[in-house]
Amino acid sequence: MKRTKRKIKNTTILLPILAAFAFVVVFLTIEAATSGAQIAQLEQEEAVLTKQSRELSDKLVKASSLITLGEEAEVLGFKKPSQIIYITEKEVVAKLP
Repeated sequence: MKRTKRKIKNTTILLPILAAFAFVVVFLTIEAATSGAQIAQLEQEEAVLTKQSRELSDKLVKASSLITLGEEAEVLGFKKPSQIIYITEKEVVAKLP
């Protein structure tokens, strides 16, 4: 009789503990799966943003090259000077009256 009461008492104590443990394990498994999916999504976004960054860097380099700037200047009506005039320090350029 004593053994039966002791087994029932042990079972009564262990059952809620095991149920709580099982609940925690299931909860952590779900959280880990969710975190894995979020990490995968963030890695995909990182790859897309890295690609866009490279493309924009290439466009910037091409747009700021001297050849491209020269072509754009010609389209806008700028011409290469036919005569270059050098001004020395002693000459007055824009003196107020």
